[in-house]
Amino acid sequence: MNYAQLGWWIGHEVELDGILLVGIAVAVDLARAAQSRPLAGDRRGADLVASEDVFLGSHARALTVRLADKDAYTERHTRRVALRAVQVGELLGLSASRLRTLAIGGLVHDIGKLSIPDAILKKPRPLGDDEYAIIQEHPERGHKLLAGLGGFPDAVRQLVRDHHERLDGSGYPRGLSADQIDLDTRILAVCDIYDALISKRVYRGAWSHDDAMALLRREAEYALDERCVMALEQVIAREQGVAAPAELAAATA
Repeated sequence: MNYAQLGWWIGHEVELDGILLVGIAVAVDLARAAQSRPLAGDRRGADLVASEDVFLGSHARALTVRLADKDAYTERHTRRVALRAVQVGELLGLSASRLRTLAIGGLVHDIGKLSIPDAILKKPRPLGDDEYAIIQEHPERGHKLLAGLGGFPDAVRQLVRDHHERLDGSGYPRGLSADQIDLDTRILAVCDIYDALISKRVYRGAWSHDDAMALLRREAEYALDERCVMALEQVIAREQGVAAPAELAAATA
C-alpha cells in the first residue's frame, strides 16, 4: 500500500467515525425526545445574552457598547431584562428563534435613550411632567433608530417600540389594547418592570423582591399578563433554590 492509498483509507475511516458520532447523538436525542444543543445549532437564553457578540450579531453588540458609554445603569438594566425575558420565554415554551429575538429585543429595548439628554436621563431627582414626556418618547425613538440602521427584524423593532404598552390600554407610545400585544412583548414588559423596581436609582432606593412581585401581581389583574408574572416568579424561585408554589408550576405547565 502506497501513501496515496493509505491516505484514502484513513480519510474514509475518519469520515465514518464522524458519521457514527453524529448518529449516536441523534439516537440519544430521539430516545429522550429533546434536541442536544450542538445538534440544534442553538444556545440557551442565558448563553445568548452573555455572549451577544457571538450569537446575536455585531449590530446588537455595537448598540450595547454605545449604551454602556452613555449610561452604565441602563446598559446593565437591559442585560438583566434580556436574561430574565429569555428565561421566562424558555419556561413558557417559546421556540429557539423567538428566544433569540427576545434576547436581542431585551438587549436593545431601551436603545432609544441614546437620544435622551443626559440632564434628563441621569437626573438625581424625580422627573417633571415635561421631562417624563420626553422619556416616554424613547420606545418610538428606538424603533426609528433600529429601522434606520437596518439589520434588525420587524419582531425586534416591535419589542423595542411596545415594551411599555399595557393590556388595559394605559401604556405608551401607542396605547395598544390586549389583543394587539403579543406574548413576547408581554414577557419583556413584565421583566422590564421587575428589574426597574429592584434596582437602586439615584432618586430612590431599590425595592425588595417581595414588594416588586406584589406590585406585579396587582397589575396582573388589569395591565400585565398574569401568566408572564407567574412565570417570572417561578424563574426567580428556581434561581434562589426555593420551591415554587404549586399554583405557579401549574400555571406555566
